[in-house]
Amino acid sequence: MAIKLPEDKYVDVDGVSTRYWALGDRGSSVLFIHGQGGAVDYWYKNVFPIAERHQVYALDWVGSGKTDKPNATYDLDDLTQFILRFMDVVGLSHATLIAGSVGGILALKIALQSPARVDKLVLIGIGGLGKEVAFPARLTSLPGVGEVLNHPSIGAARFMMQQCVYNPDPYLNDSEFMAMVLRNMASEILQFQTRTFRTMGNFFGVKSKVWQTIQSRLPELNVSTLILWGKQDRAFPVSHAEIAKNGIANSQSKLFDKCGHLPYLEYADEFNNAVLEFLST
Repeated sequence: MAIKLPEDKYVDVDGVSTRYWALGDRGSSVLFIHGQGGAVDYWYKNVFPIAERHQVYALDWVGSGKTDKPNATYDLDDLTQFILRFMDVVGLSHATLIAGSVGGILALKIALQSPARVDKLVLIGIGGLGKEVAFPARLTSLPGVGEVLNHPSIGAARFMMQQCVYNPDPYLNDSEFMAMVLRNMASEILQFQTRTFRTMGNFFGVKSKVWQTIQSRLPELNVSTLILWGKQDRAFPVSHAEIAKNGIANSQSKLFDKCGHLPYLEYADEFNNAVLEFLST
C-alpha cells in the first residue's frame, strides 16, 4: 500500500525554513512533535484520522526531516523555544501537544514554561524521566564515535527499525517505508541530532541535570495528560510510564503489549482511538 502524506508547507521560523503539515478544519488544535531523528513522515497513520475531528499541525523541528539543519548545536531549551516560535508564526496560540520520545521532553518543557499554551498532553514513550536510554544513543555520544557511526545506509535504517519496533518484519519488507526511513537519516540530520544528544546525554545515559529537573517538576503540571507506552520499548523503558503517571496528578496511561517505541505506527488504529477519546473528554 502506498504511503499517503499530506501536502508539505513551509514557514520561516527565525531564519529557519521549517516544514510542517496543517490539515483539518474543525475542533480543537493539536500539534504533533516527533522525537530525535524523527520527522512528520512517521505520523502518516495518525494525522488524517485525527484531522477528521481536529485541526492538526505537525512540524519537522530544526535539524530534522526537510527543515533546515544549521551548523550549530541546539540543546533542549533551544528546541523548546523553536517549537514555541513555530506556534507563534503559524498563529497557534494554544494546542494539545502529542509528542513522542525526546519530543516528549520538549512538550513537558513547554507545558511547564508556558502552561496557557497547552490544552492537553499526549506523551508517547518519552525521554527525560530517568537516566535510562538505548545503548546505541549512548554510544554515539562518545567523541568521534558518533561521527563515525552516524552515516546513512540501508543497513543503518534496518537496524534503527529493529531497535524501534517489536516486530520489524512488516517495515523491513516495505521498500517504500524503508526509503522514507533512509530519507530521514541523511548525514546532516544524524550529525545535528548527535550534537543535540550530547547536550542531554552521555555514555552513561541521560544526564542527571536533565532528567532530575524534569522528574522533580512533574507535580507542577496541571494539565490533563494521556501517557502511551509500548511494553517492549527499547529506547526508554516502560517503567518510566509509571514515573510519569505518579508525577502528573491529572493523568492516565495506556500500555501496548508486544509493542516497541512507536505505538502510533505499530498499533495505529488503537492509538488513534485512544487519542480521539481522550481529546473528546
